[in-house]
Amino acid sequence: MALPGKRVLSGLLIAFAVAAGASAPARPVVAAQPPRPRVVFVNPGMTGEVFWTLVSKTMQAAADQFGIDLIIDTAERNRVRMKQLALATILGSHKPDALVLVNEEQASVDLLAAADAQGIKVLMLLNDVIGEDRQASGEPGERYRNWLGAIVPDNRGAGRRMAEALGRFADAQALTAGDGTGERPVIALYGDTVTPASIERNGGLADVLAAGTFGLSLDHALVADWDAGKAHDLVDRVLKRYARRGARRPVGVWAANDPMALGAIRALRENGFAPGADVGVVGLNWSPEALGAISQGALLTSDGGHFFAGAWAMVVLMDYFDGLHLPGAEPTIAFHMHPVDATNVAAFRAAIGGIIERGAFDEIDFSRFRLGRDGDPASYDFSLGALGAAIAGEDPVFPKSAFSQQECPDPCALTSAH
Repeated sequence: MALPGKRVLSGLLIAFAVAAGASAPARPVVAAQPPRPRVVFVNPGMTGEVFWTLVSKTMQAAADQFGIDLIIDTAERNRVRMKQLALATILGSHKPDALVLVNEEQASVDLLAAADAQGIKVLMLLNDVIGEDRQASGEPGERYRNWLGAIVPDNRGAGRRMAEALGRFADAQALTAGDGTGERPVIALYGDTVTPASIERNGGLADVLAAGTFGLSLDHALVADWDAGKAHDLVDRVLKRYARRGARRPVGVWAANDPMALGAIRALRENGFAPGADVGVVGLNWSPEALGAISQGALLTSDGGHFFAGAWAMVVLMDYFDGLHLPGAEPTIAFHMHPVDATNVAAFRAAIGGIIERGAFDEIDFSRFRLGRDGDPASYDFSLGALGAAIAGEDPVFPKSAFSQQECPDPCALTSAH
């Protein structure tokens, strides 16, 4: 049985609550925020590997600036693991808005079909789909509607510039094999012979050798798997073989990346050579160690800038999320790499190298590279000049106009079938 007055008390409380609600200020309606874009990058490199670490760091810095949720999985240079990681993302329950893949050793082609079937957008980075694989896959957006395209550097141009630097060095030092033949033998250190970037880089060396401009000849072509230790051991064996056979000696070592170049420098010194004086060595990556070797005179040049592709991927994807049409008329977004050598290393280290050495990529305003939803993907400017401008305004050392995409000395508007 209800106690007398219970209903009266309840009624008073209800009336009070209604009155209080009516007199309270209305709370502003907060619009729901759109979810942050989610991107997964399958990094084919090893944990701690300088180049691939830099790719991930630039990507993370740009993603943080744009409000992109970025997940990076590392394949530890194992292409089976690389495919497993990608498939786990593609077939998983929490699918990303985009998947960034590297066609390392041409092992990512099969993943296009799997991602397309699940409606996941794919952007290829650094290594595009080439040759017979490209014929089978078609252009981005054709057979696989969710394939947005690729972002690639001018690897062939870099390979040429490196070989030309060796040739100029041999001319300046009047170097030959020293065995009376007048030849100028070169040791080439390839990363591999199947990855598209490596194929293009190696092709740049072959272009210079075939042109015969500097009289360079390929004495040894060695595959060192991008590794400094393997490069050291291979060059050491070749130099010891030279010594046993007589006076023949190389005029230069062309190395497809900085670690292999630095391994070669160590082997040369151990065998009585003076890198940078009586034998030239060239590399590629803009690694901090290579910049130091250039400053010390042991390394002639390090071409590079391509690890910024990590950031460029976030720039392109953010524009896509905001409405930019991809793939565009040109589905391959190509960007130019640049050489650092004795003539510009001090200025480079002051302007950009310090950020690289500290890994302080958050100091770069990556929003300056965006085109917006109405831009033309062929107009992206990922040049050295634009990079300098994004760090500290219009940089007098690397003015934007000096390194624009349109004015680069090599063909940098690569086609999708390069």
